[in-house]
Amino acid sequence: MKAKFKNIGPVHEAELDLKDLTIIAGANNTGKTYLTYTLYGFLRFIREVIFSQNMISEIPFDINKASQSILESGSVEYSIKGFEEKSKQVVSGVFRIFPKNIADIFSAPQKDFVKTEFGLYSDIISQGKRESVVRFGLKEKRSYRLTASYVEGILSFKLNPLEPDFHQEAIEDMLVAAFTRLCMPDFPDPFILSSERFGISLFYKELDFTKNRLVETLQKLKDLGSAKNIDPFFLFMEQASSRYAKPIKDNIDFTRDIARIRKQKSELIQSKDFCNKIKKIMGGSFKEKNGEIRFVSTAKKNKYFNIPLHLASSSARGLSDFYFYLAHIASRGQLLIIDEPESHLSPTNQIELARLLALCVNAGVKVFITTHSDYMVKEFNNLVMLSHDFSGKDRFLKKYSKHYGDGVFLKPDSVAAYVCENGTLTACEVDQLGLNMPVFDQAIDQINKIANELALSVEQSWN
Repeated sequence: MKAKFKNIGPVHEAELDLKDLTIIAGANNTGKTYLTYTLYGFLRFIREVIFSQNMISEIPFDINKASQSILESGSVEYSIKGFEEKSKQVVSGVFRIFPKNIADIFSAPQKDFVKTEFGLYSDIISQGKRESVVRFGLKEKRSYRLTASYVEGILSFKLNPLEPDFHQEAIEDMLVAAFTRLCMPDFPDPFILSSERFGISLFYKELDFTKNRLVETLQKLKDLGSAKNIDPFFLFMEQASSRYAKPIKDNIDFTRDIARIRKQKSELIQSKDFCNKIKKIMGGSFKEKNGEIRFVSTAKKNKYFNIPLHLASSSARGLSDFYFYLAHIASRGQLLIIDEPESHLSPTNQIELARLLALCVNAGVKVFITTHSDYMVKEFNNLVMLSHDFSGKDRFLKKYSKHYGDGVFLKPDSVAAYVCENGTLTACEVDQLGLNMPVFDQAIDQINKIANELALSVEQSWN
């Protein structure tokens, strides 16, 4: 699956191939977050709405007759041969969003994105049984569903409930939408940990408090008739929803919703082991009680603590949502996006986190990260090298058994790496020796060279 970007922030034009593990590195202010937010926002957008009237010419049935049949009986079906090939023709291998959609993702003026383009290309079409549902319209508190399904060569549509006063044009639009969704590739469901995650635990309750006070005030204004031509609720929601980019909003909503989320269990068989990895990194675990998230140490006696998350270290705050994600909602096929996962972590814990992300990959969760961490990249290199057989491998694994257990190795073809630079993405070679990402090596070599020259000069001056 390939993503193509054009004129997004500092990035003029770029393309990346989304693998099981995708890594983007690069200097500050080169566009990594722009790319990350655009990809996430698109994958959220594509799950909410997808249809285009220009696809009608590719639809393998008469849209006019189909809509008439649905208006008369509530359903219609066709025998379709070669459906997989027709699906590819309909979607043409690409989905795009345009400036307005991208402006909505960033909660920014549309004029900032007038030349922006983004598309996601995929050759993967789901096989076997398919089903899609389009929900539309509210009428007397009732919703309507048009269900499309394809089973054993039969394509069918069913409207529920059937209403005699539906306009044919509306039914045609829904048919296009339902059929297009039926043809969609299996795009992953994204979950994001934005770089703002460190502050969310500090301010999300204040946001809720402020919102509640504003709602109360606006209700009084409305009751008193103070706003004659302005709906205060609409005004408030417009202002409140325009402040943060969608990835940040979704991050805030996830944190707010942990009390409900924790009633679920992750699909990952080893999710408890995954959470134990975070406990090891932090020396503590996360609990939720009465709407409050707390950080609780794993140590006993003198070193024991149980504190509200907002009083915990920034590293603990940064990993809290990751912990609850792994424990309660992670599932195979999802795309986990983390902006700078190494932030506020020591070098040792950055390495431990790289191993944990590799475990996620091998459990079926796709992982996409941006990073400035040479430690994480070097550990990913090690995990790629360990996926190969070589002389002395058993002896090596025995020596480092506490670091490298089952399920942590990475195959080279499952990893993609890029450097964001000069307004584009430069692909890095990934082979049996790992990731060739010189952006870090150059900085390390430079500082080592300076340090060695200084040490030699100081030593000579003392002799």
